[in-house]
Amino acid sequence: MALKGPTWFGIWFGTWFALLALAAAQCDISPLQLTWSNTTVSNDGLAVTRGIEVGIGTPNQIFAFRPATTLNNTRINNVLGCVSAANDSCVGGEGGVFDSSKSSTYEVSIKAQWNGSQIDQESSTGAYVYFNDVVDFQSNGHVRGFPLVMDSEPGSQSGLPLGTNSSFLRAAVMGGVAPSTAFGLWTGSRSVAPVDGLLVIGGYDQARVAGPFTSFPIGNWSLSRSCPLQVTVSQVTYAGISLFANSSETMNACIEPSTQRNVFTPDVATAFGRVTSQNSSAYSGMDYPINQRPTGDLTITLSNGYNTTITNFELFAPLRGSDQYGRYAIVNNSVIEAGVADNRKASPSSVLPTLGGLFLTFNYLIVDYEKSEFRLAPAVPSNEEVPSSNITAICTPTPTPTPSSSPTPSSPPSATSTSKSSSKNVGAIAGGTVGGVIGFALLCGLAFFSFRRYRRHRDSVNSANSLRSPVSQIPSELAAREEPKPIHEMPTSRQASVRRTEGRHAPGSPVVSP
Repeated sequence: MALKGPTWFGIWFGTWFALLALAAAQCDISPLQLTWSNTTVSNDGLAVTRGIEVGIGTPNQIFAFRPATTLNNTRINNVLGCVSAANDSCVGGEGGVFDSSKSSTYEVSIKAQWNGSQIDQESSTGAYVYFNDVVDFQSNGHVRGFPLVMDSEPGSQSGLPLGTNSSFLRAAVMGGVAPSTAFGLWTGSRSVAPVDGLLVIGGYDQARVAGPFTSFPIGNWSLSRSCPLQVTVSQVTYAGISLFANSSETMNACIEPSTQRNVFTPDVATAFGRVTSQNSSAYSGMDYPINQRPTGDLTITLSNGYNTTITNFELFAPLRGSDQYGRYAIVNNSVIEAGVADNRKASPSSVLPTLGGLFLTFNYLIVDYEKSEFRLAPAVPSNEEVPSSNITAICTPTPTPTPSSSPTPSSPPSATSTSKSSSKNVGAIAGGTVGGVIGFALLCGLAFFSFRRYRRHRDSVNSANSLRSPVSQIPSELAAREEPKPIHEMPTSRQASVRRTEGRHAPGSPVVSP
């Protein structure tokens, strides 16, 4: 027998409120806060790298990750790439290395059945292992069955993926440690007086925001590789002097926190070297004698009028490199370096203009892929005291039916209906109401107890298969890109290490930032 309109409506109404209860439960999860700071990554406690601390495996092996919007999978380096875990200069330069034989929860997988993102393209000469393991976060518990990629080719610091199809963001939400995949980021400061940064998954730090947000679209890129956070730069000036050849010149650039320095076209880099009186015959890179420190600020203007001034204090810093223990140290106290990459002699086609971590020292970034937008706002200056974080959640709950889509109840009985018919309809209405209330109560109870059990036993139910997802058809973030180039870091607190150059380092060999 078909359900009467009131009965159907009551069940629908109860289901709708139960789904709302589940969505509210998801939004009750606190945002995941990950500090970007100096992290000890070697077993002897000597190698120190600036990054986001994460523990992988059982027992934990410590890593310092660089957030990267051009990655979708969490990449770590194989211990064999450094020959030995005792090679501190190598371990520090790579932000930690992984020894699978030391983890009792390590589970290898073939790529086709692996639960990570399938869209990152790998080097044809590389050797990659796809696996799952336990991942521990700084203060928000841990997730089992976390998807990871182990790279056997050394040369770059481990990367934390924040791309459009990030398996890390997805696992954080499905593992119950973050309310949504949206994130907020302030990279901190690398000046003489460094300040730690903060990545917030499922929210942002309102205490670091100093002005209104400006929105930008995601995914509309025209660069040589995929870039979710692309902007158009309409002007770059140093000390009020334009570095563009003419007023109509523009430059498409990618906002990318994994790169510290700003990367401009060869022409703009040449103009910067000229107006700052950089002596390329006496110094390699954008380096200057300390007694001839340039005095100007760098201003970057985007096509919509959004304006950022990188102050001289942050723009120029002492020349540092990695010592034999994989730690930052001043390698020449008579030289300073600029936060602008020296690509004056590079081919324009090989350069991807980038606004790096230095740009995000002066801007707070919020990325929300579900809304296809990212936002920028002026950040509180690093030299101003911020008493404490003010974390605000960004919750994007599971879509639920809306009241506008509710069915239309059946027509009321006519005035000529018999009392018996009226009695049946009254009974149907009462039955529908009672059924709806009971259905609503049962569904709400089921939602509550299921969520409570889920939170209580999250560690045991988060298996590797629980994170599996269909193969994505989104274009690769690494498409049309050659091997990643090493990125040399700017100064940090407690002398954190930089990426090492190509090739393996023998234990004890120093690395000098170019």
